[in-house]
Amino acid sequence: MKQSSREAGFTVIELIIFFVVMTTLAVFFVLQRMDLETSFDDQYRKTAINSIFYSLTEVYHKEKGFYPTKITEDMINGIDPDMLYDMNGIVIGDSDSEYRYEGLNCDKDNHCKEFRLTAKLEKEDDYVLESSDD
Repeated sequence: MKQSSREAGFTVIELIIFFVVMTTLAVFFVLQRMDLETSFDDQYRKTAINSIFYSLTEVYHKEKGFYPTKITEDMINGIDPDMLYDMNGIVIGDSDSEYRYEGLNCDKDNHCKEFRLTAKLEKEDDYVLESSDD
């Protein structure tokens, strides 16, 4: 009986093609995961700004009749205090924070008629919410 001179196994070309395909799939997976994480982070930022906005307009302003010139943790009730910190743990109002609060049309007593909240997003333009003058 004649034996085949070729042994069972993969050729070098087959192995190279396999590794190229696997590497391509791995790179694609990593890029998609990073994109999803960035989208999740941006959505979290929007949620935080929406929570702060709601608390200021529906709770703080209705109780006090004005908006503050700056936000501190103890003045906003009804939201998770962690919402006042950006993804890097920097509190809103700090110069390095991804979140910005600006009191607008303020008088000498630091009572503001309006405000603007901004979140710096990674995949989109800044997310901005503004109150209206009551």
